[in-house]
Amino acid sequence: MLPLMLDVTQTPIAVIGNGFAASQRLNTLRSSGAQNVTTFATEPEPRVSELAGAQVYNRLPKQKEFEAALFRIVYVCEIEEEATQKIVMWAHEIGAFVNVHDRQDLCDFHMPAILRRGHLQVTVSTDGKVAGLSRILRDFLGEKIFGPKWAERVDDLGARRADWVAQKLPFEDLKSRVENYVDDKGWLK
Repeated sequence: MLPLMLDVTQTPIAVIGNGFAASQRLNTLRSSGAQNVTTFATEPEPRVSELAGAQVYNRLPKQKEFEAALFRIVYVCEIEEEATQKIVMWAHEIGAFVNVHDRQDLCDFHMPAILRRGHLQVTVSTDGKVAGLSRILRDFLGEKIFGPKWAERVDDLGARRADWVAQKLPFEDLKSRVENYVDDKGWLK
């Protein structure tokens, strides 16, 4: 697996499913700034409807909707096997990346456990092998290492780095200044 950070603010995304897994995906997308998310849910739980808002269709998608919307990312969450297979096929035909909840064999990508502290994001993944372990490790890191103060630290150092970039310092100098600042502050001690 290759870890990437994607700008999903305008990316066309589909979430297909009714329950907890779909609401988790929608919540993650919302907290990541995604604004172009279409949800298909035959019997959405209240949290799915709440998170999806006006962009929820109370049915499964049709192939022509994949061709029209050109979804780039598709999440499939706990729907029947035949429908799942069709949706995966339609998504691949338009070049979308697919994640099928608890079906590693059908996934093009896996969702890591995400810890957010302002602009700092720490992700933990087991490549889809043991999602529960990823969550345990994320929670440990959040409690023991990357507490809430890290949001301010990133903003502080980000402002300093922006000043150094404006001074047109060479990359090696930028690297050294960031390392020295973190060391001087004792953030990793």
